[in-house]
Amino acid sequence: MLKLPFLVSTILTLTATSAAAQVMSLDEGSFTLYRDGERIGREDFSIRSAPGADGRMLVAQATQAIGQRRTAPGVNADTNGFPVRYQREVREAGQVVESYSGQASRNRYASLLRQADGESAREFRLTAGTVVADDDIVHQLWFIARRGAGATVPVLVPQRNVVESVRVERVGAERLSIDLRQFETVRLALHGPGGSLRELWISPDGRIIKASIPALHLTALRD
Repeated sequence: MLKLPFLVSTILTLTATSAAAQVMSLDEGSFTLYRDGERIGREDFSIRSAPGADGRMLVAQATQAIGQRRTAPGVNADTNGFPVRYQREVREAGQVVESYSGQASRNRYASLLRQADGESAREFRLTAGTVVADDDIVHQLWFIARRGAGATVPVLVPQRNVVESVRVERVGAERLSIDLRQFETVRLALHGPGGSLRELWISPDGRIIKASIPALHLTALRD
């Protein structure tokens, strides 16, 4: 007969193993952020696959710290990256100065933005294949990059409550050196409306190693 402590230990081990199997890490880590070459902050993030009510979901969360400003975005998306729910909170010196929430129902998306000067609500249609990426959040560019070179991706930008078309172009293979570490990467250019450009350096396993957002004078390097 099995002793009770052994039986309990076995059950706990099996339960923990089952839970771990349900939630899978697709990417997690941190970026050091630079503006015009000067270190300004950090972005810690995780992108995971987890069980949801309608099947598996992608869950991406982060905390971005730049000076006294803390930005905490979170997205729940289907396995194709289509945003089901999005939240974003911005704090300055510990005080909430902005909060955003959005939710999709079928192909309709409703959002509410609260700021110090009031709030605004909007509802609009999202086409199939839409992903989410705010202007100033680095790890969310993963959702665009995973579509691959040659793709044209509808991108929801919650901060501005707009949907933009972004074209992914392969620039070429490039070796990066970051703090004595060597990375073999593929460089991608993300072309947006009005000539806007963001660049990504992607590892063979799909991780963002470096990102450049010229409009914000922002460069992100993986730690």
